[in-house]
Amino acid sequence: MNVKHLKTKVTIELSVEEYTEFVRQVNKLDGIVSGLTEFHDLYVSDLGRLDSLRWRLSELFGLEWDRDSYRYIKSTKGNS
Repeated sequence: MNVKHLKTKVTIELSVEEYTEFVRQVNKLDGIVSGLTEFHDLYVSDLGRLDSLRWRLSELFGLEWDRDSYRYIKSTKGNS
């Protein structure tokens, strides 16, 4: 994966494997949201999936947690 932060846009280039993983994570999110809307219930296993999705997306988009603002920001570590 290659993330390029330009002045007016961000470009993300994914390998086929990374794209496949992104689609897999979106499908997991869809399953969790469907369960919430259909049953109004969140399973404990869904919490682990959501945490994994958060981690993978923050890694994919080159984000890091900022304790001061209590949110994710663009990483200052080695990303373009």
